[in-house]
Amino acid sequence: MDTPNFQFPQIPSPQTPRTPEEIKKPKKTYWKFIFGFLGIILAVFVGYPVTKTIYDSYWADKAIKDYWKWEQEYKEALKNDTYGGKTPQETYEKFVETLKKGEILDAAKYYLRDEDRITAYKKFEKMQNEGILPDWVNKLPKWSEMKEVEYWSSTGKKFVYEYIQAKDEVVKIRDGDSFIEHKYPAGKYQADIIFEINQSANIWKIYEL
Repeated sequence: MDTPNFQFPQIPSPQTPRTPEEIKKPKKTYWKFIFGFLGIILAVFVGYPVTKTIYDSYWADKAIKDYWKWEQEYKEALKNDTYGGKTPQETYEKFVETLKKGEILDAAKYYLRDEDRITAYKKFEKMQNEGILPDWVNKLPKWSEMKEVEYWSSTGKKFVYEYIQAKDEVVKIRDGDSFIEHKYPAGKYQADIIFEINQSANIWKIYEL
């Protein structure tokens, strides 16, 4: 006779009772997570504005110090400037003589503004490379050919002179902070030269030529 195959259900073994400390532990972990998460949010919303304020304050302070340093260096450079004369005539004659020697970098330093010095140097360099600089210098007017006219600036002087242009020419004329090209047909023209005084060094500089 076959023995019946009975399958008895498995009864789980009884769990070991948890202590009160173990029962409370998940609650402590939960609240630690909540407080930690709230701390991160608080740090982001409070810390970011504080950090940004400190960052902006640092760069604003640095910009002021850098500008002050630049201003002091610029004033010092103006005070030590020697490329000019006690009168506009002396400045002009020194400038022409320097060009005749082919010293184009020094000649450009007779201009007042940095941007004009750069423009003048490039212009002189181009003419020097093309071999036409001496001819251009020789066509510059003698001081006796120039006449002072009324000028609006109390720190500047304006002189005009006449010249003959043999052929049509396109020149660049200052228009604010930039230059525009203008075509001049052959003929008789009047041009001007403006000088401004560097009060720090008490010398006259070329403002416009």
